[in-house]
Amino acid sequence: MALLPKKEKKEKGSTGSFFKSRKFKYGSVSTALTAVFIAVVVIINVIFSLLTEAYAWELDLTNNDLYSISTQSKQIVNTLTKDQKIKFSVMYAESDYPSPFVDIIKRFAALSENIELTFIDTVANPTALNSFGEEYRIAEGAVVVQSDARLRVVNFEDMYTLNDSNGSIASYTVEERLAAAVLYVTQEDVPLTYFLYGHGESEYDSFMSLIANNGSDVEEVQINQLDTFDEMAKTMVICGPMRDYSEAEIRKLQDFLANDYSYERNLFYFSNPEAPELPNLEAFLAEWEIELDHTLVLEDDDHNASTYATKPSEAPLYTIPSYVKPEDEKGVDFSASVLCVVPYTGGIRIVNDERNTVDTVALLTTSDGSYAKSTDAIIDGFGKTKEDLEGPFTLAAFATKSNFSNNVEQKSHVFVAGSIAMLKQSYITYNGNGEFLFNIYQTMVDETELEVAGATKTVASSYMTLDETTTTWAYILILGVIPVLCLIIGAIVFIRRRFL
Repeated sequence: MALLPKKEKKEKGSTGSFFKSRKFKYGSVSTALTAVFIAVVVIINVIFSLLTEAYAWELDLTNNDLYSISTQSKQIVNTLTKDQKIKFSVMYAESDYPSPFVDIIKRFAALSENIELTFIDTVANPTALNSFGEEYRIAEGAVVVQSDARLRVVNFEDMYTLNDSNGSIASYTVEERLAAAVLYVTQEDVPLTYFLYGHGESEYDSFMSLIANNGSDVEEVQINQLDTFDEMAKTMVICGPMRDYSEAEIRKLQDFLANDYSYERNLFYFSNPEAPELPNLEAFLAEWEIELDHTLVLEDDDHNASTYATKPSEAPLYTIPSYVKPEDEKGVDFSASVLCVVPYTGGIRIVNDERNTVDTVALLTTSDGSYAKSTDAIIDGFGKTKEDLEGPFTLAAFATKSNFSNNVEQKSHVFVAGSIAMLKQSYITYNGNGEFLFNIYQTMVDETELEVAGATKTVASSYMTLDETTTTWAYILILGVIPVLCLIIGAIVFIRRRFL
């Protein structure tokens, strides 16, 4: 009887038994899977690092969206046509440029394929600073924004503001400046704004920057030297004159606004309460149904005044007026998203004349509890007395003259405010003053472009205050409980794998 062949016994240490062992199943496979997982993570990280570098794919976890691009800027860039190519040239080596500025510039440039970004090392290539033409004074750190039509230089010091108290950076204006530059270099026709000087005018630098940073050319001129007006000149600005204009200069103001009866011209006038009476200028404003009170308006209620004094009566100069809403559907609402602060302001009277062709409305008014003093009475203090005029008062007014040409209505506008102090940089940036004034400017020049005035990013730190008990438990949890748990879990894993 034939015997069945005996099964050969496999040696204890053979390859087959090793691949079936628990050590292989739970050791080698685990190691291989871990290696594969790490490799995949590394590859994904490399890919996303490259994409992040190319398209600025990064998360902004700051509480004030410090590195995020605003909706206004995105909409401006989205209006670019295929033929509108823009080049950003940063006049500095990328490795040495401050990282917050690099991040924001890259994020902005990544919004469109039409924007080309280049960093130029001016140490290695010093002639690059003069390569755009002798008329442009380009310093290190500047960003040159260039299209086929024109270019604008954004200086490095214009891309941030400093904290007055300690000299640190208070806010970044990088995005605001870049968006304004894109708007400027892509417009077909760039409006021009004249800022008049020569009669003691002052305090207009911030307002001039606001207009310039939103797509307009600006020019400081003396009106007596203007023989003709530039065809792109749409607006004049007069800030706190301390000396009167001559009759010849007043005629030039009138001619500018009339524009050969074609209108479409505008004027901003900011009064200085400390100025003496200016008969010629005040007669000119009266033609637009506006008179100056020559008083100082104050508030008696701390809800309507912004002051660092301990009592409102000590220095109630920083009035917080209310916006006046339009009474009919044709009226334009210039209100800003936040309140204005109008410090050291005089009052304005609107004198409606039915025989006149001017339509004049109030834009800012004080509360019922406000009062007005003559500038001479301020010597005796700011407190309210029986001799003071009682509010409310108008602090800003808007006048319009209309004319029809070929059945098309054409308008010229005059805006008058009782304060030049409202133009200070802090009020323009951090209160509603900038937005409010730019809303008026936009309506005046009939611009359809989007504003970028609100793209300033404030640098602010958020702090979490913990009491003593919470701090103690936090130390115990972080320095005691969590490390002990990690040691216990590690020991359990080691022991289990040791006896596999």
